[in-house]
Amino acid sequence: MIDTELINKAKKKSGLIEQIDAAWREFVNRLRENTFSIPFKGEYSCMIKDSDMFVEGYSGLLLIDKLYYNHKTYFLKKPIKYYPFKIYGVYGERGSFTNFVTDPEIGFHYLGLSDKGHSICTGDIQYLNPESLGLLKETALKIIRAFRVINLESLGTVILPESYLNLKNIFSNKDEDAKHKFEKLLGQNLIEEII
Repeated sequence: MIDTELINKAKKKSGLIEQIDAAWREFVNRLRENTFSIPFKGEYSCMIKDSDMFVEGYSGLLLIDKLYYNHKTYFLKKPIKYYPFKIYGVYGERGSFTNFVTDPEIGFHYLGLSDKGHSICTGDIQYLNPESLGLLKETALKIIRAFRVINLESLGTVILPESYLNLKNIFSNKDEDAKHKFEKLLGQNLIEEII
């Protein structure tokens, strides 16, 4: 009863105030849509591309010097080295983790090309969702160690610099199976078995 009495006594809202209120709400919503949520606190290197934040988890040497095939491990006679190699955790606008990428893209552990480049295939790497810089760096170290070994029986997208053309041609050939690739590597004296 009191509510209906108060409503009847209330004055009609000003049209000008309604317009100001609507404009303010629209302004706040636009700000919210264009604001990044930072994934975690602290000092770290990052960059923003399109609508994603790339947080650096590793910066150092990329070394690819081993090949695994048929339950045996081999050394590459000419290891693949690159410095500085960076691994980034990619976080969306709201600060949620999406995937890992590298700069530059070199190696054997990549998924197919998307509009944002190649994501890293983490395969058997066990990791927690990197919700802190410590977890991100820990996972990036696991990834850089995994990058060191080429699993001939489980190649991802192969991306190698032109200076490693022999390896690039062998590994990138989608018409040949692992056995033929292995035989070519042996025949061209590019690998040796670890004893």
